[in-house]
Amino acid sequence: MQEIAVVGAGGKMGSWFTSYFAHRRPLVSIYDINRRSLKASRNIRIAGSIKECVKSADLVLICVPVRLTPKVVAECAKSMKAGAVIAEISSVKHRTFQALARLQRDLRPLCIHPMFGPGASESKKYKVLLVPVRNEEAELKTAHEMFENVVVKMLPDAKTHDESIAMVLGLTYFANVIFAKVITRGNLELLKEISGTTFGLQLLLAESILTDEPDLIIALIRENPLARKYIRQYLKEASATARLVSTTKSSKGLEAELRKVKSRMQKQQDLQQSYRRMYDITEGLK
Repeated sequence: MQEIAVVGAGGKMGSWFTSYFAHRRPLVSIYDINRRSLKASRNIRIAGSIKECVKSADLVLICVPVRLTPKVVAECAKSMKAGAVIAEISSVKHRTFQALARLQRDLRPLCIHPMFGPGASESKKYKVLLVPVRNEEAELKTAHEMFENVVVKMLPDAKTHDESIAMVLGLTYFANVIFAKVITRGNLELLKEISGTTFGLQLLLAESILTDEPDLIIALIRENPLARKYIRQYLKEASATARLVSTTKSSKGLEAELRKVKSRMQKQQDLQQSYRRMYDITEGLK
């Protein structure tokens, strides 16, 4: 893969991949609807259209908002050369996977999801999810050829991806947005001054999530239909726990619920190890 094309190169992830490939490939062609967000360099060429960007590329990487990805996949495919790879990085796969599956047979689809954000170091090891479209073995090989130091986790289909991401990202983002809405109504500076490890880590996570564009957050909690199921479940459990806090005179019901949650978690995770890891992380942040 000598020539790379990045469509949506002006966004955060598009910019990250442009920089990543520019350090490793002789030519990167880039396009974004917001041309002013792009910068050319010795081996980065700004294209005036999608057609111009992708026509000679060996690999086209699409980094546009989730709702636009299927349309852009189809548009890129019209102008790509035979044998080229067309890859996309959307966080919700059900519609995008269908667009890739419909591509002409002389293109090589790649359905991937980088499990890192634009703040990741280009030299660190990171995880990429892969949903096979046509040829699992060939697509796995292509993913490894694209990236250095990558751990590729294969998922069987788009539904498994979206259901997993609904909890891993959708529920996590939703919970942190609500957390941020509550605490920002108070004196955040004071809370930071008096907080300990737990609040500091939770606040850091919420602040980091809110650096993402609204388009991504909306895609994770609204455009993934499976996320709505977990959000409803979250709200149901929150309401049930709130009733135990506010309506019972005795703490026995709440204590029993907490012990039940702890027991379920301990069956799958060493909680003491998690506690130690939390302090290891905070030591690394100092």
